[in-house]
Amino acid sequence: NQIVGREMMRMKKLSFKDIEIKLPERVFNFNSTKELKFENELIGQKRAFEAINFGLAIQEKGYNIFVVGPTGTGRRTSVKQILEKTAKKMPTPDDWIYVYNFDNPAEPWAINLKAGDGKKFKESMEKLVEEISTALSKAFESEDYSRIISEIEDEYTKKKRELWENLLAQAKELGYLVQITPTGIATIPLVDDKPITPETFATLPDDIKRDIEERGLQVKHFVEKAMQRSRKLDNELKEKLAEQDKYVALFAIGTLFEETVKPFLDNKRIVEYLEKVKNDVIENIRNILNEEKREAVFARYKVNLFVDNSNLEGAPVIEDMHPTYSNVFGKIEYIARMGMMFTDYTFIVPGSIHRANGGFLILDSIDVLKYPYVWDTLKKTLMAGVAKIENVEGRIGLSSFKSPRPEPIPINVKVIIIGNELTYYLLYNYDPDFRKLFKIKSEFDWEIPLNEENTKKYIQFITSIINKYSLLDFTSDACKEVVKFGLRLSKDKQKLSASFNKIESLLIESSQIARNKSKDLVDSSDVKEAIEKAEERVRLIQEKYDEMILRGDIMVETEGRKVGQINGLTVTELEDHSFGMPVKITAKTYLGKIGVLDIQREADLSGKIHRKAVLTLENFLGWKYAQKTPISLSASISFEQVYSYLEGDSASVAETLAVISAISEIPLKQSIAVTGSMNQHGEVQPVGGIPEKVEGFFRICKAKGLTGEHGVIIPAANAENLVLKDEVLEAIKEGKFHIWTINDIDEAIEIMTDKKAGKLSKNGNYTRGSVNYFVCKRLEKMHNLLEGKEEKKGKSRKKKPKTKK
Repeated sequence: NQIVGREMMRMKKLSFKDIEIKLPERVFNFNSTKELKFENELIGQKRAFEAINFGLAIQEKGYNIFVVGPTGTGRRTSVKQILEKTAKKMPTPDDWIYVYNFDNPAEPWAINLKAGDGKKFKESMEKLVEEISTALSKAFESEDYSRIISEIEDEYTKKKRELWENLLAQAKELGYLVQITPTGIATIPLVDDKPITPETFATLPDDIKRDIEERGLQVKHFVEKAMQRSRKLDNELKEKLAEQDKYVALFAIGTLFEETVKPFLDNKRIVEYLEKVKNDVIENIRNILNEEKREAVFARYKVNLFVDNSNLEGAPVIEDMHPTYSNVFGKIEYIARMGMMFTDYTFIVPGSIHRANGGFLILDSIDVLKYPYVWDTLKKTLMAGVAKIENVEGRIGLSSFKSPRPEPIPINVKVIIIGNELTYYLLYNYDPDFRKLFKIKSEFDWEIPLNEENTKKYIQFITSIINKYSLLDFTSDACKEVVKFGLRLSKDKQKLSASFNKIESLLIESSQIARNKSKDLVDSSDVKEAIEKAEERVRLIQEKYDEMILRGDIMVETEGRKVGQINGLTVTELEDHSFGMPVKITAKTYLGKIGVLDIQREADLSGKIHRKAVLTLENFLGWKYAQKTPISLSASISFEQVYSYLEGDSASVAETLAVISAISEIPLKQSIAVTGSMNQHGEVQPVGGIPEKVEGFFRICKAKGLTGEHGVIIPAANAENLVLKDEVLEAIKEGKFHIWTINDIDEAIEIMTDKKAGKLSKNGNYTRGSVNYFVCKRLEKMHNLLEGKEEKKGKSRKKKPKTKK
């Protein structure tokens, strides 16, 4: 019997000093934030920061980082600050360019250059193209070039003339005349050195005809040989002119290429590319000199500056706020020309993973999983270590366009994903690749310890927000109110909330309230007003419930005493507001052996935790009061006027008190509300929502009129959660409202009944006159009554009626 021999701490009625918030006063040794030096330091979260720094220090594959924590705890801001600080110490990664592939135009080359050289090379190529155009035009329009070309052409013209003269002479010797006609070369027979007509030829004797025809065949043979030789001379002329053009071109542009390649001689790929460009220029001289064709040639010499790190100091830190497939992994764009879709290597667009290459990429877990194919492609990219640029329609095999196939780029990037615990564990349990790729988990706490160091950093955070948004400066007292608000958000007097987005909103709104009053500084009253106004904007539902209680639509009594009736406390949590309110809990007992009947459970309006609490209550009653006599009664418990789903065990103390009252027929105070969970030993356990519950009951009591008898009973372990509003603290200070802390159910009994709970003696009986004594007596009475009824029924069945003869 564990509870009997243990010396228990007695319940305590808390004083104002017990409840008031105590801050490290030395930290507030300033008049206003004007006097403070702006320092943008990270607050608390030592565990999270150490994990991030550890992950950043490991360069091996797979040590990417998943950051978890509630929204508003400064996860994103802190991660960026850490990454930017680390990135400054790292080398600046290379630039990347895409250029035309002269061997296979469908597969553009990817070339990396030192940071800043990509931009320089692009400018150099643009300058080179202009200089090529000018140099070639100048060289091929010069008098020297014209003279040389004329000499070459004259030489070949002379050779062709000699060839023709020889042909004529040979034909004449054979009695033929050779003439050039519109339809070709004609051979005409001569008689007496005069051409003869077909009519004359027809009148000649046959032997003369045969002689003329034989000589004609010889002439045709000479003509064919002459034509072959002529064509050969034409080809030789063309080659001679082309060689001359190449010579002139090389002479004109050779120096230009030498100057262009000089800064990039240590980059073999650039040297190779420029050599290919030079050869292509030589092969396309005539197209370059033709204004209509020049642009098409020069388009191949454009440089797509894919990743430009010229303005970067250290490694890149890229945060992709809209991580679609194209935004992360790049894309190939198209333009419409005369109803046709056109693209080339200059339309290759980088994604955030390319811009973050050599540094860090920050992504949001929900967004990464929300957009199609992003998560799968991210995993494949990190595993392969290369980034392939492919449009999403090509990725899934639905593209109807023939697109360039850019050369993949090697990737060395550390990915930091920011998400919540649920997403982390879903990926951890259901995606085996996740464990391989994200081996570092960084957990951000939703609260940080209240101490001098963290309070200083809290104030530094205040100054950073003032600086960021150009707010009015805050007085020392105003800063105190902000810190108190941080405690209130955490619902713990020893913990500051890490919900910095809410703190930021409070600072902005406080400053605006002070501006509206034409103040130069924000004081404590402005902060309090901002807190009140922010709550007022979202508490309509709360006010509606309060109104229904005050009108009697929801029946809650705050005076007198009642048997089997008690005020429990509940918390209603909305998306933007949570508030507490009292609820009437009633218990009824009657003869039977059913045990404790939970009406909410029977109506299927309670959750598993609440069902467990009722079973705990039933077993507690058996353990505490049925050691000598079995419990022979049934008890029903109900949360009156609660029609929604009920979950939690924070009302188990109140339910127990209501049942004990119903059994013992000792009334309970209605001026005191009770919250707390209980185990089978009757020990009271801490629960959540303490500030809301206390303030919820206080609101109703205040509205009905405080008498000095009102108060709330809470678990002793929850004393540190009493971060209450000023009006509640003031009422406690004036003795109009009270808070008791308890460690076990007996302490609650004594507060609620003003009677001793009663201790168990060695003979197994409770102290005479105590509440526990009356409970046992009532249970014994009901058991005897139940047993007595059964006995009478049994006897009546044994007796037989007598008959007279």
